[in-house]
Amino acid sequence: MTVLYFVFAALALGILVFIHELGHYFVAKRMGMIVETFGIGFGRPILKWRWQNVDWQLGWLPFGGFVKIAGMEFGKKEKENYKEPHEIPNGFFAKAPWRRICVAAAGPLANFIVAFLIFVTIWAIGGREKSFTDFTQIIGWVDPQSELYSLGVRPGDVLTDYNGKPFTSSKDLLYASMLGGKDVTLSGYHVDYGTDQKTPFSYTIESYPAPSSIEGILTTGISSGARYLIYDRFNGTPNSLPDGSPMESSGIAYGDQIIWADGEVLFSMDQLSYLLNNDKTLLTVKRGDTIFLSRQPRLLASDLTLPSYVQNELIDWQYEVDLKGRVQDLRVVPYVVSSEGYVETPLKFIDKESQLQAFPLHAYSPSLEKPLEPGDRILAVDGVAVSKGYEILEHIQSHQVQLMVKGGVPVDAQTSWVEEDKEFQQNLDYVAIEELASKVGIAQADRSSGDLRLLNPVTPKSINQFVLSTEAQERIKEEFAKQKSEIEGIRDQEKRTQALNYLDSYHDRLMLGITLQDRLVEYNPSPFYMFGSIFTETWLTLKALVMGYLHPKWISGPIGIVQVIHHGWQLGVSEALFWIAAISINLGFLNLLPIPVLDGGYICLALWEQITRRPLKAKTMERLIIPFVVMLIGLLVLLTFQDLSRLF
Repeated sequence: MTVLYFVFAALALGILVFIHELGHYFVAKRMGMIVETFGIGFGRPILKWRWQNVDWQLGWLPFGGFVKIAGMEFGKKEKENYKEPHEIPNGFFAKAPWRRICVAAAGPLANFIVAFLIFVTIWAIGGREKSFTDFTQIIGWVDPQSELYSLGVRPGDVLTDYNGKPFTSSKDLLYASMLGGKDVTLSGYHVDYGTDQKTPFSYTIESYPAPSSIEGILTTGISSGARYLIYDRFNGTPNSLPDGSPMESSGIAYGDQIIWADGEVLFSMDQLSYLLNNDKTLLTVKRGDTIFLSRQPRLLASDLTLPSYVQNELIDWQYEVDLKGRVQDLRVVPYVVSSEGYVETPLKFIDKESQLQAFPLHAYSPSLEKPLEPGDRILAVDGVAVSKGYEILEHIQSHQVQLMVKGGVPVDAQTSWVEEDKEFQQNLDYVAIEELASKVGIAQADRSSGDLRLLNPVTPKSINQFVLSTEAQERIKEEFAKQKSEIEGIRDQEKRTQALNYLDSYHDRLMLGITLQDRLVEYNPSPFYMFGSIFTETWLTLKALVMGYLHPKWISGPIGIVQVIHHGWQLGVSEALFWIAAISINLGFLNLLPIPVLDGGYICLALWEQITRRPLKAKTMERLIIPFVVMLIGLLVLLTFQDLSRLF
């Protein structure tokens, strides 16, 4: 089927080119011009025929095409008498400028009409199934190092506008940071899911290089929209856990959505990854008559100033539970804890930097990460009940994650994208989630409530701890080496160091060893909206290229375009039709650029002649057009090379 989809993709691109040239052909005939040749594809013709006094041919390379109109070869010899293009009867340049403009514009216009008709078809058959995260206004993750984070924006908040424009999709964030100028204004509202209180905000922040990018991609700090984290089959096929997955004994089942981890309601994979890797422990704490959850830093004892009596007690506890190694290498919480598990006093840090890492100025969750107070008693560590100080020390040495799931959540599209944000928020029954979460670490407490249940504690692993085939290990090593090599090519030392640190931390990150899916929504805006959005995206992409924000290696050539359509066919007819329409708009848009050899260039030449009232000579046009022909061929070769590099 893959080969068949590829054939369909190549055929679709060929049809778009044919329609484009057909637009030129019909209007040229209408304007009384002599059409000499109609060609689809380039290279040596593999098929030729003559019909209606026109030579038709099919080239062996089915990318591109042309309509050759009399006089467009910039000069013609007849009986040894040289003629300028405008002197050739019924030739392209012999006609009035407005007629030439009509002919040149007809090709792009044909592409636009076809694209719009395809969008009408998509709309009529019910639209497409898209991931919830692509179009949600709910924020999925905010970079903890960003200005937006310091202003209090967190996952679960809602983004409604950027730079005065309505926020409609995840692409808007990229356009806002890359093309919105130095400062970006983001508006929306903070959401308190416990009280359902919404507080409006509007912040003007400066975009900055994304931590994960080595190509200079800018970000506002919001890296993703909210998404569902559902464990289910893939189109009816099994979604097996890999050997050694931490989730094997967790009790997770198909249809479960992970909605809570270590005290936090979840809104994205990035948030879940952060909680797995932030090196904090979830404590169940009793203060007076109140029992609550608290997330505290797990620190090396060497990061703290330990009084001699505390150090001696740690040595005794270490011996009690048979922990190997030096006492300085033990993991501890930054408090003096009694043998009965009571917090006595905070411990001092070796330096200010260590303290800021443990207790940053802007806590991720201010209510959950408040420092403990003297008299608090630790009842459980990562969901495991404890009663003695040495038990607390033992369980702090490793991090077990507490997860809560909601059962029976379908992956398939059930709701329109217009209503899905409301359903996502209603799906998070915050009161019920908090009630069940309060039972973490409480002996004999129920671990389920309605369709919510707590999974068995999970110990995440790094990629090196999984059971992988030799081939998989080699692929990971090769990819890591390739990324490291690209980063080492960055000239800016500070950026290079930052990127290398990010790569190392990403490579060593802890994972659950499970594939989670987002929920699909029924996405079906009007044909006018789809046409306008693709046209705008094409313009913004071109603008980013010209301004240097977008690297040319991200642009696809003919082979890349076929790959995109091929991928669309694999996802379904609607998706394939959408990408065919999008490429049709791109084809029409790019041909209207005011570059000699393109349709827009011929329109400019006609306008110049209309203004000056003097036809251009063949030599002048050759000097204008031939260099751009060479450049266009060079660009086509470069893009094809990039496509092949990505393919192999």
